[in-house]
Amino acid sequence: MTKLFRFFTCAIALFFLTSCSNIFELDSDVQARQALFDLMEAQDKFYQDNNKYAGKLFEIEKYNFKYHTGIVYMEIEQANKDGYRAISLPAESTSARVFAFDSKQGGFYEMDDVEVSRYVLGALRQIREERRKGNLSDFTAWIMMGGMVFLGLRFISKYKNAENNPLLGAYLFCLFPLAWSIAVLGKMNKSIVFSSQVSLLTWASLFLVLVSFALGCKWVFRKKEAPPQPSLLSLIGCTMLITMISGGVMVYTLITYT
Repeated sequence: MTKLFRFFTCAIALFFLTSCSNIFELDSDVQARQALFDLMEAQDKFYQDNNKYAGKLFEIEKYNFKYHTGIVYMEIEQANKDGYRAISLPAESTSARVFAFDSKQGGFYEMDDVEVSRYVLGALRQIREERRKGNLSDFTAWIMMGGMVFLGLRFISKYKNAENNPLLGAYLFCLFPLAWSIAVLGKMNKSIVFSSQVSLLTWASLFLVLVSFALGCKWVFRKKEAPPQPSLLSLIGCTMLITMISGGVMVYTLITYT
């Protein structure tokens, strides 16, 4: 039980360490990145036919290269027979993400903050301020989850036995759905792509909610040698409340965004 609890704790910690930046992506960012991938493919075909790379976007249109100009801004900054450099970003960026392909720098990459400042000008300060607010929110979630983990460790060390294992397991399994619910409520909206990764994590959380609820019910209805202590009753109440809220968030997410 303790090893399993530590595994889930590490998984939750890793999830928050990433700050969800690679999970919740704006549709405009996804389109900008995909447009650059499409340009890279068209450039390869253009090179095969002309032994050089195109310097203008209209030169590769015949290779079925299209993108939504109202959403994505794209430019081929330089090109010759040895390579090219192209950039792509949302026309109205709200995330300060800029993608580039540069033959001299090894190919495709996402720009860091220093290089981004050359392409995202007026809105960059506001975007960074919003990002700081988001980081503060993530830090608050970190503190809350740390408290939940500490509480679980205390209960496991004090009440670990065959009779209480279903309850401790229920609490263990409800932690990840809780963390994912916090992330979904804080990050997900109509502008965010409901990717396969988001879908998988949502379904996995819903499954863990059901497992947690089943284990909690098993503990409640199991015949006990002595009346449960008030602290254990509080734990089962907290666990069942978390499972109901988390389950509701998962169902709402799947209905709203799929």
